[in-house]
Amino acid sequence: MASRYDLRSAQDLDTSYASLPGTSGTSVTENSTPLKARILNQNLGGCHPSRWIYELLHNNFTVCDVFGRLRKTELNAPYPWEHPHRLMINGNQSYSTNSTRVLSSVCVDCHFHFVFKMSWDERHSQESCNPQQEQWPPSDARFPWHHLVWVGQESQSSPLVKIDDRQRNKYYPLVAREPFACSAGPCTFSVTLEISEPRMTREWIDLLLDHDTIRKNVRRAKEQDPDRYAAATDDWALQAPLNLNTYLKNLLEATSQENARSISKRNKRFFVLFGTRCFEMFRQLEFEETVDVAEDGVDGGTFTPPIPPRSDNPSGATDLGTYRAYIEDVRSEVQCIIHRGGQPAELCTPGLHADLGCAEVPNVDSVLVNITRYEIMGVLPNQPKEVVVNAYKRQWEMIPDKRKALIDALMSIGNDLNDEQLNEYAVTQSSIFESQVQSQTNGDDGGLTNQALLFFELQPLNDYKAQSIVQAFRRKVAQDPSCANTARNMLMLISQASTDDNYTAELVMEYGEGFSLPTAKEILGLSDASGFGPDTLDDVKEKIRNAKDKDAKTTYLEAMEKIAEHTNSTGLKSTVSELREMHGIAVPDGSNATGASAQAANFDLPVGLENIGNTCYLNSLLQYLFTVKPVRDVVINYDKFKLELTDEKIKERLLGGNKMQLDRGEAVVAQAFVQELSDLFNNLEQSDKVATRPSQRLANAVLLSTGTLLKETKSSAEATTESQPPPLPTRPPPGPPAKENNDVEMITVTANDSRDPVDTASTVSSQTLVEEDSDRSYDKVETSPTTTEDQVIDTVMEVGQDEDVVKISRTSDRPMEIPEAVENPKNGTSQDIESTDVNMPDVEEPETVDQKVLTALEHQKRSSGTDQQDVEEVMGSIINRLQAAIRPSFVDKSTGIQFEEIMKTFFVTTINYTKKFDDKTYQKEISFDRSITAFPAPQGSCSLYEALGRNFDQEIIEEDKLSRYTAIKTLPPVLHVLIQRSQSMGSKNGNPVLIPEILYLDRYMDAPHESSTFRKRVESWATHSRISDIKASKAAVESTIPTGPILESIGQGEDGKGSIAAVTEDSEMADGVKIVEEDWSFDGTVDDDYLLVGRPSVNSVTSAGLPSRPKDIKDTETAIREKMDSELRDKEEALENYYSKLKSNPYRLHAVICHRGQLMSGHYWVWIYDFEQDVWRKYNDSNVEVKRSTDEVLNTLSTSGEPYFLCYVRDEDKETYVDVPRRRRPAPPSDTSFENLDADGDITVTNSEPLKISESPQELPPAYSEQNSD
Repeated sequence: MASRYDLRSAQDLDTSYASLPGTSGTSVTENSTPLKARILNQNLGGCHPSRWIYELLHNNFTVCDVFGRLRKTELNAPYPWEHPHRLMINGNQSYSTNSTRVLSSVCVDCHFHFVFKMSWDERHSQESCNPQQEQWPPSDARFPWHHLVWVGQESQSSPLVKIDDRQRNKYYPLVAREPFACSAGPCTFSVTLEISEPRMTREWIDLLLDHDTIRKNVRRAKEQDPDRYAAATDDWALQAPLNLNTYLKNLLEATSQENARSISKRNKRFFVLFGTRCFEMFRQLEFEETVDVAEDGVDGGTFTPPIPPRSDNPSGATDLGTYRAYIEDVRSEVQCIIHRGGQPAELCTPGLHADLGCAEVPNVDSVLVNITRYEIMGVLPNQPKEVVVNAYKRQWEMIPDKRKALIDALMSIGNDLNDEQLNEYAVTQSSIFESQVQSQTNGDDGGLTNQALLFFELQPLNDYKAQSIVQAFRRKVAQDPSCANTARNMLMLISQASTDDNYTAELVMEYGEGFSLPTAKEILGLSDASGFGPDTLDDVKEKIRNAKDKDAKTTYLEAMEKIAEHTNSTGLKSTVSELREMHGIAVPDGSNATGASAQAANFDLPVGLENIGNTCYLNSLLQYLFTVKPVRDVVINYDKFKLELTDEKIKERLLGGNKMQLDRGEAVVAQAFVQELSDLFNNLEQSDKVATRPSQRLANAVLLSTGTLLKETKSSAEATTESQPPPLPTRPPPGPPAKENNDVEMITVTANDSRDPVDTASTVSSQTLVEEDSDRSYDKVETSPTTTEDQVIDTVMEVGQDEDVVKISRTSDRPMEIPEAVENPKNGTSQDIESTDVNMPDVEEPETVDQKVLTALEHQKRSSGTDQQDVEEVMGSIINRLQAAIRPSFVDKSTGIQFEEIMKTFFVTTINYTKKFDDKTYQKEISFDRSITAFPAPQGSCSLYEALGRNFDQEIIEEDKLSRYTAIKTLPPVLHVLIQRSQSMGSKNGNPVLIPEILYLDRYMDAPHESSTFRKRVESWATHSRISDIKASKAAVESTIPTGPILESIGQGEDGKGSIAAVTEDSEMADGVKIVEEDWSFDGTVDDDYLLVGRPSVNSVTSAGLPSRPKDIKDTETAIREKMDSELRDKEEALENYYSKLKSNPYRLHAVICHRGQLMSGHYWVWIYDFEQDVWRKYNDSNVEVKRSTDEVLNTLSTSGEPYFLCYVRDEDKETYVDVPRRRRPAPPSDTSFENLDADGDITVTNSEPLKISESPQELPPAYSEQNSD
């Protein structure tokens, strides 16, 4: 691990850097407002303004349920509204004052209106959040950005909010009003979101866009009055929205009713664009209608708009809910229709971000944004570390019961950003949090007490009576049973800060020895403990069944035990025991056993593996390999496969496709490894505990190279010879080991930690200092009791190797340790190693290679246990050891490659093809690999097929003038896929890869170059390349605003045709381009049409000699975009159709090894699928959990950068090659079965058969009393 995580490093850190939020002692002003006061009673999280805007635009607030309510409401929605909204400014309704800001907007696509009403206390405006306060390291006293918290739905007292009343107020049909307040202490900022329905109905929109009807009207009018309609064209069919926009514009610009412009019903444009079919629309717009039917039967009346009074608002802005605002709203919706027809719209989201004091986050990945870590933190992916930490500090105050989850999220986001400073900050925060929860002191830490009070939703300072705090404790645990352990710790903090003994005693009664009876009753929802009948029991069982995690289940069971104890109900006690076994939950605190290995097991769950020193990656692989039948067969029945340890056989043995020569040291280590693995596999089947412990010898055999082991032995021997004691007489052969000589104390956690193993799994793996003492002997070695006062308390804090790693030396009465290491092999597996008497220091007898490596296996020198290795490297080491331990089953005569069970099970044969541009044929290179590699996308998510394609598909290397690709020649029954997340500069690619349940490998299989199969593959490469090019072009095009409409609108003033130019728009609609205005005579007669003012003629333009303008720019742009979309669809469909036929080689997902953290640090776990029981299990060191939904598991795996190593099995062979062995239930003890007594005289209950593994010392759980039951 990098020493930068050492809290005592020389780095100059701000005080707040190394303190939890709110505990730095910095004074923070608290300014309250009525809205802000409502935050205190909610326990709801908030979010950064950028995420708040994103969630709003995507109809998915994390906390606020407004969109859920709208989905249940019958809305007047002319268009679907569940889409990403594009907001533009609405009318003249936005304004600012010294203490308020209103931004009125409308969605271009669905016409819903969004009004943002911002306010703040002018007296404290200088204390509002301000990005200028940004700094690193972060400080509790600086507030760079708002943190918006929903403070609950507004009161329904206003008639505007009541859904039933909205039809009575068409001016402002409000459907939701949601207030949010900034949670920062000094800040008084709040924003109230108001959502209202579109003002235009679907019928109105259909009338405006009924192009066919308008064309018919134009043609009919030209037939009836060709002279009058000589200039009319079919283009008029597109102009109804433009004309209506102009009518409404003139209405709003009129200063009095006297100069209001009336619209003649006989006006030729009005007549063909609107006519009688639209009269009702103008009536609804409240235009005053006159009727004047002439002799020809045509109504020659008018529509005259009422002129609304100007607003008396000091800012001049239009007041919401008035007729003027209503007309502005309708006009904005008309403009939305125009924009969707091609006119570019200027969106107001940049202004909204500015108003909320934040920056817009570009290219947000919609998959990542809804991952839990970003939701709970209230930020968006790729926001800078300063934003993340600001949100973390605010959320810490808002959701105190989720602080552990916040720290986990902080660490994960740091990993996503690959930011060294944020990672360091996150690890420090985690370390402090864990240490403060676990290590309580007698000092009165006011900051910690305040945190505890906030956790119980009580406000500092602590002037509460003890009973009030107890009630808050009960309420908290009843509401969230999973936080019971944290709640006890918080209660402990408060009690220890008090100097009142009676006060302390009253709190201690609640956490000292389980739950009190009143607390148990409240947790279970009981009014009377004596009334715990069948119905109540069923209810409690249902609660346990539905509990979200094991912590919650444990809380319910402990509460039931308290009731059983109070009522002295044997039946209830028995029921609790059964439920514990059913759910794999150990009995708390009742025995000396406090670790996973000492807990009674649920025999329906596999056995977990304890972490013996930053070995979570090894544990994950061992659990997986235990489910691979050929591996299990080799290990359990080793004698059938064993390589003879003769020099001749070792020399003949060649490993892998490269035919690597095996040396004697590697062979000896390999056999020791397999025998240790055999013991472990037997334990995994027979243990009656939650978890068992892999031996340190096994770990060393895998994680240390043979060269390192030999070098270590040499170093140890040299160190020993430098200071040899005087010669001693030869010692007589040792007798059987006494019990006390087996009590080797482990260097691990001895604090009584009541957390569930899953809570500490990551902690153990992130900082694990491995004992220097061997935990068992492969060969019989005399050991004397080892004692140490040093304890390493598990935290997530990294410690430097030079300062905090305590080297433990073994105390022994033996003059020399190395010669005795090979004395009298106990387990009968070292028949090739001769026993020797104790060698005296003056005897110069050299050690054999066998003795050296076996001695070295007893001593771990893995950089003090802090280095973490790559899973693929460790898998390679395991496979190499297994291969080196067994003899080949046959030899390929053509290649000389020796095949055995391991190669036949795992190795894939690939061919690397390379061809220069001028060559006709490919050069090829065949290789045997234990896995194939997939490369995640550089940005965003991708499918596993795309990731594999980056390895197998054709690659053109222009500078070398060659092409290359890789194909699979033969597939093994068990296929490993490495997701290569390592990048240059030591960074990790954390982009998600979508993992399929069934992987079809046909597209990567080798095929003759002259075959149709290969020709189709080449075509697919070309198609895929074209798809990539189109997507890149589309991305470039979509990042720019279409220029066609702008250029054409500029040229309209010089166009002699009276089509689009006949109806004009103001500067807002022209995107800042000045257009020649047309003077309409709305109240004129049919003969007094319109005149073009100041419009130059076509001839004048031509005479100027100017080059002709490009025509149909907008249509050309639109056609190009449509062509790109069309080609992309066609290519993707063609490629998908090609792939859909390639399904001859299906492989089914069996296991996924995951990693969280940086490249050289973090935590590993593995998901394994049980085909027989149709369940997924998550093996997280000692903890094993069950998930039944494959979709849920795959969704989890496909939305993060955690999956690292995928294990697939050929679908038709899955029953042959993989399964999850069932744990053997213990047989009842027999009175006469004395052969089953262990070394202590206890009956071994794990198996009634006398097994050879019971003859050797068993694995010891860390820091617990001697256990011999595994």
